[in-house]
Amino acid sequence: MMVVVVVVTLLMGFAWHFYFSGRETMRHTVSQSQIQLDTRIFLDNLEIEMGSCYAFSEVDTQNKKFSFYSYTFTPPHLDDVLYDNTGTPHTTGADSQATLSMVKYDYEWKEDGTVLKRRTPGKLFFLQNPMRFQEGEPTDDRYSSMEKIVLRDIADFEIKPYSQKVVREGELLNPVIEPVTAPDKVNDVSFIVLRVHTKIDEQSEKRRDEELDIVTKFYSSVKLSEVANPGCFSTTDRDGRF
Repeated sequence: MMVVVVVVTLLMGFAWHFYFSGRETMRHTVSQSQIQLDTRIFLDNLEIEMGSCYAFSEVDTQNKKFSFYSYTFTPPHLDDVLYDNTGTPHTTGADSQATLSMVKYDYEWKEDGTVLKRRTPGKLFFLQNPMRFQEGEPTDDRYSSMEKIVLRDIADFEIKPYSQKVVREGELLNPVIEPVTAPDKVNDVSFIVLRVHTKIDEQSEKRRDEELDIVTKFYSSVKLSEVANPGCFSTTDRDGRF
């Protein structure tokens, strides 16, 4: 009887151990998968927004936030940009009233581990120096004003801005990539490198922490086009050479 009791106790102990270990493994796997899904959705949405990015408005590495202007649907026709409703051309100087229908996206990391996203529709006076954004009515309900939390449990949110230019060396065109450190040089930013470090501290010896670390590049399509085709005509004539 005593031998049977000991053997049964050992078997039950092993069974409980495997049961709780399996349950913890499943919990950890499900939680880790949810973190990956949330992060993937965030990055996919940001990639779509960045695909229509016209220019960066701010890249603050110290305060972990950045913002940029994006076309609301497609780049506008040049006549709609440089001429008013009567056909009179706008001036093309620093006081130009020519505008682009844009939506401004802001992303900011908070100390509570969340990432806040804001969306603001309006008009961008793109030829003025510096460019000026004026909030207005959206061209489509999909671009109406919005503010929400898009990520949680973010331990770190690093943004690094870079400029990309083409330098001619003989018959070759070589790309030159440099970090942008001065806030007044934000117009030179061609792409950002974003690091999202998600971590859930379980604060328990029996539970494993959930952690995910992703680094991704996000390019401004307009800037990339300007780099790939230096000196070519621009649909917005931002450099004022044409």
